[in-house]
Formats: sequence, structure tokens, C-alpha cells
Amino acid sequence: MSKEPQSKTKAFDLLASVASFAREHRIALNDPTLVERFMADAVPRLEEALADPALIHGSRTERLFEATVLSLGRFRLLKTEDIGRVHAATTYRAPDFRVVLDDGDQWLIEVKNVRCEKPLKQETRMSAPYLASLQAYADAVGTPLKLAIFWSLWNIWAVISPGRFRRANGSLRVTMGEAIEANEYGRLGEVIIMTKPPLRLLLGAATDMPHTLSAEGLANFIIGSAKIYSGDIELIDPRDRKLAEILLLYGDWPASGPFAIMDKGGFAGVEFVAEPEEPSDQGFDGVGWASRIFTRFYAAQTIDGDQVIQLNGGGGARMVRPAGGLGLQEQQAFALARTC
Repeated sequence: MSKEPQSKTKAFDLLASVASFAREHRIALNDPTLVERFMADAVPRLEEALADPALIHGSRTERLFEATVLSLGRFRLLKTEDIGRVHAATTYRAPDFRVVLDDGDQWLIEVKNVRCEKPLKQETRMSAPYLASLQAYADAVGTPLKLAIFWSLWNIWAVISPGRFRRANGSLRVTMGEAIEANEYGRLGEVIIMTKPPLRLLLGAATDMPHTLSAEGLANFIIGSAKIYSGDIELIDPRDRKLAEILLLYGDWPASGPFAIMDKGGFAGVEFVAEPEEPSDQGFDGVGWASRIFTRFYAAQTIDGDQVIQLNGGGGARMVRPAGGLGLQEQQAFALARTC
């Protein structure tokens, strides 16, 4: 039985850009020189865009916010708001996103990336005209305006209502501490993920291959098995294992290792351990805010040193939100299960 051919995605956005260029330069769409002239115009503008760090970092932060909200999974609808044409009697600035919350409320969200040199003195400002243009759009469509501020030095998100921080002249000023105190990200599914410490990754040496440990402590072996533990419980379910791996690599608990595993006097593999600096006496501890963990995970796919190498994290949401449909919020079940 033959398979149906996959339908190709039509280039609507690209066609719109070409059509805009053709109209601006009075070129017919069926002019045989259109493509060549469009490319000649686009190349220098694209090179300029790729050389603009503010544009690149800002665009990546927008995609990061979108991916983080998807991973948290607590919404009815999320769409990009600031695309397409807007016809209005006055000048409006469309915020980046529109989200319909689980309870039916809607927000318009403008995403802002902030990185100040001094770690303990993080603040951001927004000019009165900029904020007024965003607010005018929000008022026109009858939807509350929110600011999603990414404090990139700390990998912390805060979603705030701008009215609380509006100054007498119509501008905005807010510090990171003030934004965290007023943070409404919980309505989008933000949670603290908790589990039983420590998280351990055991890489066992393949017994049918050479596996040695030198006098200098250098291991030479082929991985034959990989086991992950939360406390004393080995995680078997693939979703639990994937989540634990992400928590170990990108959570707030300090990770150490590798430590050599010895069995019957011989080298048997290595172990990596992540555990809280100050464990509680409850038997389980918070490994970090879901959005902060996901942000580090996303950065590993999109940042190389201080350079942005991708705007979109390939498969990002899928790793934290597996095929079964569970997001980070629902994965609180993981934390509860590991305390039993």
C-alpha cells in the first residue's frame, strides 16, 4: 500500500515579503528579474541583522519565552501577536504574544531581555512613548498588558503588570527584586520542582570490554549501562529518567563527579551526583523553578559562550514535555512519587 506524499509547507511569509518588496519598487510579481532583485536587496539587510547583537539576543529571548510557556503547559492558547498588518487611527505597538489562560483570562505580553553588568543591581526602564504605544494597543483590544522580563544574568523570568511600576511621567522603572515580588508567572504554570535527593547518574563499564582506572585516576572504559537514581530509588520510566537527567544537568543543585565506582576491587564505572547544599529534613527538596531549569536547558542548545548560535531550541519543549503530553507542571507527580 503506497504512502500518501507529504504536503509541503507553503512559503506564505516569504511570499508576503516578496510582495511587499515588489510593491515598494513597482515590480510585477511575474517580472523575471524579481527574485534576483529581491535577493540582492535582502542579502545586505540579512547580514546587518545577523551582526546586530541586540536584535539577535532579543529575538532568542522571545523564542525562549514561547518555548518556556509551552513546556509549562498551563494555557489554552498562545500566539504571536506582533505579526501581520495593523490598521488603526493612531500609532499602536503590538506586544509580542497573546495568551489565553486556563481560566479564560487573556493577556498581551511584551518580552524584554535585561542584562546589567552588576549581578546585584539588576533593573530595567521603559520610556513613556514605548510603554504608551503598547498600552494603547492593549486598551484598543480590551486585554490586560503584561511584561515578561528575562533577567538573563540570573536565568530568572518575571511576568508583571506595568501599571504597578509606572512613574509619574509615564515611563517605567523596575528592579529585579521588585519584579520577583510582583511575579505572576505562576498563572502560566510556574512551579518549584521537588524530588528526593540526591540525584545520581551511574555509568557502568561494559564488562566485555577493557575497563581500567589509571594511577592518576583517569578512567578508560566503554559505557555498558546508565542508571539514574532519585535518593535510593532507581528510575525506570523513560519520562522520569529524562526529567531526572535534565534536573541533574540544569537544576540548582550543585553537581559533582565523576567518582570511580569500584566493585570487588576492580573499576566498574563512574558516578555523578547532584544534591542540595542545605538539605531539608522533609525527605525531598526543591531542585529549582521550572522556568529557570528549562531556560538553562534551552541555552545549552542556543548559546555557545557569549554567542547566539540558534534562535530556536531544537526539540526543547519535547524533552521537558514528552510525547505522552506531560509538561513540567504535571511532572510534580515525579516529585511526589519519589518521596514514597
